[in-house]
Amino acid sequence: MNKNPQLLLDKLAIGISGLCAIHCLLTPVLLTIAPVTAIGEMDEHLFHMLLIWLILPSSLIAATLGCGKHKDTYVLLGVTIGLSTLIFAAFWGHDWLGELGEKFTTLLATTILALSHWRNFKLCREYKCQKT
Repeated sequence: MNKNPQLLLDKLAIGISGLCAIHCLLTPVLLTIAPVTAIGEMDEHLFHMLLIWLILPSSLIAATLGCGKHKDTYVLLGVTIGLSTLIFAAFWGHDWLGELGEKFTTLLATTILALSHWRNFKLCREYKCQKT
């Protein structure tokens, strides 16, 4: 079975974006129900940087491969806006927007990114990018 790496990378990018969104939503809940000593040692910044380093290459490669075939500017624009917003939120969001603003911006970025990859995935299936 011949699998297109672009389709797999789109799925990976959607999954990582979803993980990022779930993390943003669940962290406050986990902090209130778990002992502070158990979760307090978790480095939030390190976790965010790890997600950024996973999302960046998978998103860029999937978008480049897909857009090279179907030439959809909305996918490229969405991935660019999503990644830029996510990077901004990870590096400067807390300082410039506060904790709530950072979470909202991260959720917005991951939503834009996931929707862009979903569109890329659908267009590649429609245009049969995996066959060429």
